[in-house]
Amino acid sequence: MTLRERGDQYGPVEECFDRVCSIASVMLNRTVTPYEVAMIEVAVKLGRLQNARDLQDNYIDSINYLAFAAQFISAKPDNATIEDDIAEFAKKYAPRPDPAQY
Repeated sequence: MTLRERGDQYGPVEECFDRVCSIASVMLNRTVTPYEVAMIEVAVKLGRLQNARDLQDNYIDSINYLAFAAQFISAKPDNATIEDDIAEFAKKYAPRPDPAQY
């Protein structure tokens, strides 16, 4: 499915991401940004490759979601790096256990 076909089916990408952000923000009790949603979608698609390497949809969707993330990045500080973004996501979604707890 092309981006145009997806737009016809789901509506403008900005509106769709805004809806997803609103829902996710309520669910997580914090503000979720369109950039975060796009990057999470990339992670979902890449995670699916383990069991579906031949399914081209995962590759195509990953590329599209990365493009959406690039579109939404304008909300990030100019000096933010991809390493900053990865570290931020890792801290939120895969925190290291506190050694003092053991």
